[in-house]
Amino acid sequence: MPFLMAVLAVFTVVSSCKPQELATTPGGENPLAFSSKGSTVTAVLQGNTTTGYSWEYKIKDKSIVEYVSDEYKSDAATTSDGKPSMVGAGGKHTFVFKALKSGTTYVTFDYAQHWKKGKKAGVRLMMIMVDDQLNATAAEVKPGKQK
Repeated sequence: MPFLMAVLAVFTVVSSCKPQELATTPGGENPLAFSSKGSTVTAVLQGNTTTGYSWEYKIKDKSIVEYVSDEYKSDAATTSDGKPSMVGAGGKHTFVFKALKSGTTYVTFDYAQHWKKGKKAGVRLMMIMVDDQLNATAAEVKPGKQK
């Protein structure tokens, strides 16, 4: 019995350390992929604009990083005239942010039909840390955990 209790205690501790899945898209799968190169951070999120849903961002401290761009590309193959060959296919939003000064800030990404002002179908939160040389690094954090 003591062995079983010890195993259960270890399982409880380990399982509580596992990051919780956050609400993402209606399909439920959507990791936040990000990369850093020098003073820029790129974040990639899957979405499907044909559903009326899109990702929007909000920077907590705009003096630390600034928005550079957001590009959406469909995952569908294209025909010879450049049009998507599969109607309704999803795609990827690629957001780019640039470091302005050292510090830490957060970027919240909301996936919703923003024109409806309705319930969010997904939320992702990225922390961006900028050092004194304006090198930026990023990490995904659970919403509500920012300082």
